[in-house]
Amino acid sequence: MPQTLQLERVSPGLSAEEFFSKYVSKRRPVVLTGLLDDPSFQGRKWGNLDYLAGKAGNVEVMVEPMHPTANQYGTDVERVPTTFGNFLKSLRNDEGPYPYLTTQYADEDPDAETVFPPPTNALKDEFPAVPRIMGNLFLQQVNLWLGKSKDGSSSGLHHDFHDNIYCLLKGRKRFVLFPPSEIQHLDPYGTLDVLHPNGLIVYEDIPVRADGLSKRLACKARVRALEHKIDALKARSKGKGKAKSYSKEMKALMDAHDAALDELAEVALDEELEGDDEVDDFDALMGDLDELEDGGAGPSRKGGDDDPEEEEEEEEWKGIGHSDEDDDENGANDDGHEEEDSEEGEDEDAMLGEERGAPSEPSSFSRIPTAYLHQHLGLSTTAALPPTFSSADFPGLKNTTDPYVVELSEGEMLYLPASWWHEVTSTSPGDSTGGDAVHMAFNYWFYPPDALDNFEAPYQDTLVWDYLRKNGVGASESRGEVAERAQTGKRARESVGGEGSKRAKR
Repeated sequence: MPQTLQLERVSPGLSAEEFFSKYVSKRRPVVLTGLLDDPSFQGRKWGNLDYLAGKAGNVEVMVEPMHPTANQYGTDVERVPTTFGNFLKSLRNDEGPYPYLTTQYADEDPDAETVFPPPTNALKDEFPAVPRIMGNLFLQQVNLWLGKSKDGSSSGLHHDFHDNIYCLLKGRKRFVLFPPSEIQHLDPYGTLDVLHPNGLIVYEDIPVRADGLSKRLACKARVRALEHKIDALKARSKGKGKAKSYSKEMKALMDAHDAALDELAEVALDEELEGDDEVDDFDALMGDLDELEDGGAGPSRKGGDDDPEEEEEEEEWKGIGHSDEDDDENGANDDGHEEEDSEEGEDEDAMLGEERGAPSEPSSFSRIPTAYLHQHLGLSTTAALPPTFSSADFPGLKNTTDPYVVELSEGEMLYLPASWWHEVTSTSPGDSTGGDAVHMAFNYWFYPPDALDNFEAPYQDTLVWDYLRKNGVGASESRGEVAERAQTGKRARESVGGEGSKRAKR
C-alpha cells in the first residue's frame, strides 16, 4: 500500500504577491486555514439554508441524482430541473439518497451559462469577483456545490483545466491528489496532446494553449486588440499633421493586423481540414467579459465588441476545444466536467464509462474506478466496483508517485493548480438527517497563468490578455471595484469539457 503525503497549510492572510510566488508560480497546491478575507465575502451565511432560499430560491437549477448502482455522482445519470428553493427542501428529507448541485449549464438556452451560473448569479453581491489573494489571475467561472451524504459521496478521479480556489463552507471533503505528470499512470479517457510547462494537460480533442485559450480565440482577440490600437492612434492624430513617427507606427500596426488576420484564417483552415469542429468561443468569452463592472473585487474583467471584419455566423459555445464529434459519438446534451445523457439501451457499465469502447466520459476523467482507487490507498469508500472490474486493466495505478490525501474541514480552502488530478469524497457534518446538515463549497476557476515569474502580468500573450482586461474595465475603474455587467455573449457550456461530457462533482 503506497504512502500518502500531506499538503502544507498556510494562513489565508498571505499577500497576493507572496501567494503567487510560493504556490501559484510553483504550481503547488496548498491548504489555506481560513476562508476569504475580502470584506465582500459573505459565504459563511450560506450554511443557513433558509437564508439561501430567501436569496436565491426562485432561481432555476439542474441537479444530479446519485447513480443507483455505482453509488456516486459524476456519472451519466440525467440531471433534473427544479428551483433552487425546492432543491434545498429536498435536502431536508429524512431519507436519501439526495440530489447534488454542481456546475450549471443549459442546452436549451445558450445564454444561461455564464461566469456566474445559477444560483451564484443571485448571490453575486456576497462574494468578490476575484478574491484578493488570487492577485491578477483572470476569472473563468464561479460555482456553488451543494449536497448531502452521511457516509460520503465521490466525484470520481479527474482534473480540471483551470486554477481552482476551493472554499469549504459546510461539511468535510477528502481530496486525493496526483500531479499532472501522473497522467501516464492514471488512464484518462482522452489522448494526451501536450503537457504544457505550467502543468496544463491538453488532449487531442481539447486543443488549447498554456493559458487555456483556444488558438482561434487568441487569434481573434489579437485581431481586435490591434484594431483598437489602430483606432486609438487615429484618434490621437486627428486634426494633427501626419508626422513621420505616426506613419511608421501606423504601418507597423497595420502589418501586425494583416499578419493576425492571416494567422486566424490559417487556424480556421487547419481546423476545417483536420475535421475539427471546435466551436468558436470568442464572442462568448467577450460577452462574459461585459459582465464585470464596479463593486466586486479582482482584475478579471470581460467585454468587447463584435469584430467588424468577421461576418461569420456566431456558433454556440460548448467549451474550449469542444468537438461536435463528441455529440455524434455520445448523443449528449450537457456540460464540460460532468454528466451527459446516455443513449437508450446502454448498459450500466457503458453509462459509467468503464467500457473500453466509445468513451462516455470526458477526456479529463480517469478510467480507474473510484472504489479501486480507494482500496489501493486504504481509504474508506462507499463507491462500488463495476461488475466486470479487473485490477489488471489498471496497472499504472501501482506505479504512481505517492498521492496527497487532504482532509479539508469546514472553514478552510484548497488552492489547486490546473490539471492536478483529484478525487473528492464529500461528507455532511454530524447527523445527516438534520435540516441543514449538508456539505457545501464555493469555488473559483481561473485561466492558468503561463508567465510564472510575473505577478503583475501572469499571462505571456500580453497583447491578448491586456485587451481582454481593458475592454472589461473602464479607465476609471480600479482593481477591486468591478462588478457584473449584463451578460451578452452566447455560452452553452463551461470552457473545459465538451457537450456530452461531465463536469467534475465536488
